[in-house]
Amino acid sequence: MLNEGYDGGRRMQRMRLAIASLIFWFFLFYNVERLSRIINITDIAYIFVPLVIILIVLLRQSRQLSLGLLLGGPVTVFVILKTLFKSGVWTDTLLLTITEISFLIVSIILARWVALGIGEFEDAIAHITIGQAQVSIPSFATGQAEMYRELKRARHHQRPLALVAVSVDKQSIDVAVDRMVRDTQLVMMRQYVLSDVGRKLCDMLDDYNIIAHNNDRFFILLPEMPAAHLEGLTQRLYDVVVEEMGVRLQIGAAAFPGDAMTFDALVKKATKDMKYPDADNQLRHSLPSSTLVSDHQGM
Repeated sequence: MLNEGYDGGRRMQRMRLAIASLIFWFFLFYNVERLSRIINITDIAYIFVPLVIILIVLLRQSRQLSLGLLLGGPVTVFVILKTLFKSGVWTDTLLLTITEISFLIVSIILARWVALGIGEFEDAIAHITIGQAQVSIPSFATGQAEMYRELKRARHHQRPLALVAVSVDKQSIDVAVDRMVRDTQLVMMRQYVLSDVGRKLCDMLDDYNIIAHNNDRFFILLPEMPAAHLEGLTQRLYDVVVEEMGVRLQIGAAAFPGDAMTFDALVKKATKDMKYPDADNQLRHSLPSSTLVSDHQGM
């Protein structure tokens, strides 16, 4: 985790440097005539160069092209445009044409640098965002359909069911971030911690349990979970996450049919009752063996 955070910090530094270099280069490009009276940039160059830069930065496909191809295409198009719309390109204004081509080449190299930095940043975000790593956790908008079907099954067969809402304390995330990597962006590391919490919850729960996320909150549907075992389960989830990850959880639970009869009511009740479980509570309720994965399987 430390190495990935350090790499993220270096990526951000490289991207800042690339963007700053491109901005400074544009400043020189648009003020070169003030710096040298000999150079008189044509209107074609003033329009074509920024247009190429914008396309390189915006289009993902440009990152997959080789530098030679990325340079050759725009330069060829620029030369053709100058030949068609300007006179004396290869005679009287040959030196100016070479200068403009040089400006175009440097601009393309810097724009490609920025584009690659943005690509690395997007890859890092994709890696740390919940659902993009080893465990796929659907969004609540997607997961609630499956949860609703499970509730209908429990109601039809008159079986118990429980819904647990889990939220990570933001202050504890900030503390963990400060401990892990100080120079990594806080918002990225918050997502990183949330992703790790999501994976840990998936490791602790059995496959038939349904888990979904909504921003920084998780909802866990537990089929065949009696209300009597809920307190022990939530305490176990809290203890493991605090011990292994150093972040605190707010947890609320609602049981069917005792607390609510509809899915929306279960969500509302679990969310409303969210609190910090007593970390010092030594009393542990017995849990069904199928609810949590045993210690030798990853706890």
